[in-house]
Amino acid sequence: MDSGPLLALTVIVGIPVLFIATRIFLYPFTGLCLWVLLLPVTKTMADLAGYPQDEGPIMLQKLTLADPVLFNGTGSSSRVTDRQGRRIIILLAAFCVANVASAALGETGTESLIELATNFWLCLSLFLICQLLGSPDRLRRTLAAWRGAGVVGCVAGGVGTLLMWRGGMDNLLVQGGRVAGLFHGINQLQSFVVAVIPFFCARMFSRAASRSARVLYGALVLVGFAGVVGSGSRAGVVIAVLSVWLMLLLASPRLALVWTCAAVLFAGSAWQVLGKHLDELPYGVRRSFSYVQEDNLELDELSRGRADQLQTFYTVFAEHPLVGVGPGGFAAWVPRVVPGGKAQEMHNSYLGVLGETGAIGGLIMLGLLADAMLRTVRFLQWAWRARDPDALMAAQALLVSYASILMYGMLNYGLRQRHFWFVIALTVALPHVYMRWRAGARVAERRTRPVYGVIPCVESQV
Repeated sequence: MDSGPLLALTVIVGIPVLFIATRIFLYPFTGLCLWVLLLPVTKTMADLAGYPQDEGPIMLQKLTLADPVLFNGTGSSSRVTDRQGRRIIILLAAFCVANVASAALGETGTESLIELATNFWLCLSLFLICQLLGSPDRLRRTLAAWRGAGVVGCVAGGVGTLLMWRGGMDNLLVQGGRVAGLFHGINQLQSFVVAVIPFFCARMFSRAASRSARVLYGALVLVGFAGVVGSGSRAGVVIAVLSVWLMLLLASPRLALVWTCAAVLFAGSAWQVLGKHLDELPYGVRRSFSYVQEDNLELDELSRGRADQLQTFYTVFAEHPLVGVGPGGFAAWVPRVVPGGKAQEMHNSYLGVLGETGAIGGLIMLGLLADAMLRTVRFLQWAWRARDPDALMAAQALLVSYASILMYGMLNYGLRQRHFWFVIALTVALPHVYMRWRAGARVAERRTRPVYGVIPCVESQV
């Protein structure tokens, strides 16, 4: 490239980057909003640099575009003062310590160092996010960024499904005939969509929302669901439908009953029509609905792989019950236990943690996840007693979102995904900020509109 075009490209790219970097340095909360907005963009630095999939320097394989923007100072922050919120953060820190013990006593080797760095990064991210979400106004803007991230992720998945339908099997949004969107891995798309759909449904079912807003968010739910179908995930399709149904059930039980009866009545006819035309559909779509076929399109093969992982888990946990084989070490054990087995991580978040960090790390992580679930349930109970529709919709969206990604974790390993820990951060910060605001915390005088029927917010000094 000649010096002239190269200089022009540098100026075009460099000026926005310099502006964003300056903005983040002066106002660190901007970095959090940008980090949230980039959650559906997990293409790693190695991918962006042009390296093949899972190749290149290991640091570039782990670093995403959003990672540098969060760590530019903490600015003005607020401590999470309630006991349960602090306990969740402390449990994650304890899990990181358990990972260190497992890496030191296990036999994984240098791979454990990479997993340790990832876990400590997630712990520090959770702490910083909870510190930065210290006021209703900041929470309002963060939830707006989360909705924006959902728009980016769902639209990218929908466009990927359209490209796959037109014959594109490998491009920016499609990997091997399955839609991945802007994510590095295919399974990350489904996990993200099932986490963000409840917040779209909160807007769609809110009585305070305008009709056009309801239509918009309803369309986004459909587009996101199309991306999940194109990704070829049977579990993703089921959990996405279940998350929408749960939000409808919590918002209007009578309407949920009507739609459930209608779905049951037309399900048989729909399956017959789908079965007649399934062979004509793209591979990703066929894979998503392969459980209705008698010819078991890859179903037996996938079941054998999961059976190999389960057999490996029994052996690993029996031989290393306390500290496991070390973070990141499970995949190497599969071919050692099962001759000819494929080296891959456990497709279950909870068994994977038990196998790699043993009973010590596993119990700590399960305690953290259970504590976060208990916190969301208590928040829902509090909102119900408070008779505040905005608080109730916030609690419902948070509960269904968290429950959806927990269910998805039963079929894939999702504890390294950043949006998973962002939802955990919301379980810590949202009840804390909302209850403190309701208790009469000092805020600015002017009150703003509610966040899409999620939280009544006020303009506060940040």
